[in-house]
Formats: sequence, structure tokens, C-alpha cells
Amino acid sequence: MVALASGCTSAPKSADYTANNAKAVLSPECPDVSGLYEGRVRQIVEGYGPGGVLPFTDEIFQVENPEAAEAIRAGYRREANGRRIAPDTADFRKNADGNYMVTTYYGTSEAGSFRTRFSDVVKVSCEAGVISWVTPEQSSRSEYGPNYFFSGRSVRLDSNGDILLTTWTHMSYHMTLLWLPMGAGTEKTVYRYKRLKPANDH
Repeated sequence: MVALASGCTSAPKSADYTANNAKAVLSPECPDVSGLYEGRVRQIVEGYGPGGVLPFTDEIFQVENPEAAEAIRAGYRREANGRRIAPDTADFRKNADGNYMVTTYYGTSEAGSFRTRFSDVVKVSCEAGVISWVTPEQSSRSEYGPNYFFSGRSVRLDSNGDILLTTWTHMSYHMTLLWLPMGAGTEKTVYRYKRLKPANDH
């Protein structure tokens, strides 16, 4: 939590981070998550999942072509109520540019594949085996006054090679009168994605 607290003191301003992000993902400080993983998170290590909907493994990183990725995900199998069924596995292969090719499977049948790449509105950094990205600050309003929030994610590998995804949102509250602060807080959830095989085993 200390690392999160230090990272939550200021949000990045809205800007084009393309060049810096391209450099960041090539840093030797970034984790290499190449390998085969279960297609859906099986354990929440800390916090609570949003509305009982747990993210699929292929949703960890941002994608290079969101429309193409959504088209692939729209073709995933579905339950009787229409809810998507996660692929059984997701295979991550690191590219020369530091991003990944992600391929999903039901059994041995390929469901689809796409490349990851961070958008130009998030700021990416790597340090001590953790890759993190943060959104610009946004605002909303309540009956008491303005609220400000920004969010981020980070990915690291644990000692078993499992992916640990941390998602967090930091909010600060103010009164309209004199802009007095009313408090702040950070909500955090940590998900575990089980590694089935390292990259050199498949």
C-alpha cells in the first residue's frame, strides 16, 4: 500500500504519452509475463470484485486495436443468460517492442488473438518488476461540491509466476464553499491469474 500511496499523490495531466510509454515498456524493470494462464481470475487476493464480474485474463493490458479486440470478445461463448464465458486459457507472447501478442483458447481451439499497446492518455512506468499505468484526473460533482478521481493498474508476477493485477481508484472530496477538502480515499483490488506454463514450455 505504501507504493500505491506514493503513486496516488498526484495524477498525470491529460497528455500524449505515446513516446514515453513506448520507452517504458522496453525497460528491463518491467515484468515479462510471457506464458500460458487460466482464462479468468480464480482468486481475489485483496479487496472486492466489481459487481461480481471478474475480469478475463485477456483484459489485463490495454489493446492496440480496441475495435478488433471487442469483435473477438463478442464472439466468445456465452451462457444461456447471454453472459460471456471466459476462454479456458490466454497465451502471452512478448514482442520486440515490449508489448504482447495475446491468444485465447477454448481447449485447443483458438478463440482469437490481438496485440497489446497502451493508449496515449495513460502514463506507463516500470520499477522493480512492476509495470503500472495511471489515467489523467477526472472530476464529478455531488450535492456538497466537486470530487476528483484518477485510477490506475499495475501488474507483477508472484513467486509462482502467477500474474497479480492491482486496480485502484483514488478520490478526493471538496466543499463548494472555500474549496475545503472533505477527505480522500483509495479503493484497491488485487486479482490473481494462475500461470499454467511458462513461455518456453509451449
